[in-house]
Amino acid sequence: MRLLFGLGAALLVFVSMGALAVEPREDLDYVLISPHPALPDKDKIEVIEFFYYGCGACNRFEPLLQSWLATLAPDVAFRRVPALRRTAWVPLARIFFALDQLGQLERLHAQVYRAVHAEGLDLGNTSDLYEWAERFGLDRSRLQNALESDALSVQVQRARDTTIAYAVRATPSFAVDGKYLTSVNLTGSLEALLPTVDSLLGKARRSRAAQ
Repeated sequence: MRLLFGLGAALLVFVSMGALAVEPREDLDYVLISPHPALPDKDKIEVIEFFYYGCGACNRFEPLLQSWLATLAPDVAFRRVPALRRTAWVPLARIFFALDQLGQLERLHAQVYRAVHAEGLDLGNTSDLYEWAERFGLDRSRLQNALESDALSVQVQRARDTTIAYAVRATPSFAVDGKYLTSVNLTGSLEALLPTVDSLLGKARRSRAAQ
């Protein structure tokens, strides 16, 4: 019985490892991005997360993403882009860029998700937003100036253009090396999303090495 149990456990590990090593399937696990957008840093593989603060799946996914980011390989450049598929998504995207301008994004990114999903706050409403911001020690006038700045409006437009250029249709979605796009809708679960991104990173490395 012990021998059978041991063989069964070994088989389970083998099957699990095989599942993780499966090559992602085009048009099933990911789609090709065409035409390929220009990348800001050709020396690194860019990974973009397209997200929306009002997205429940993005909120649940954030802890998984944080753990993944802690092990990010040195040849990968990661950035977030607020997906702008609808005009109604603009107010929360503006908060992202305002926090970035104020140097508070790393500290408060997860707190925005918490405010929206756990506390039920409407951060698109300025009174709710300023009350929330004051709880975290943000200066109201500085936040207001950031939200109303021309620079922020340019960033919002760029986010909209990037969303369109990458043909993002769901959140969370990931673009890898300007070539591959995957999303929770394609992988079927949040848990499968980052393993698919890792597989696409391997695919991008092999493609670069062959050039």
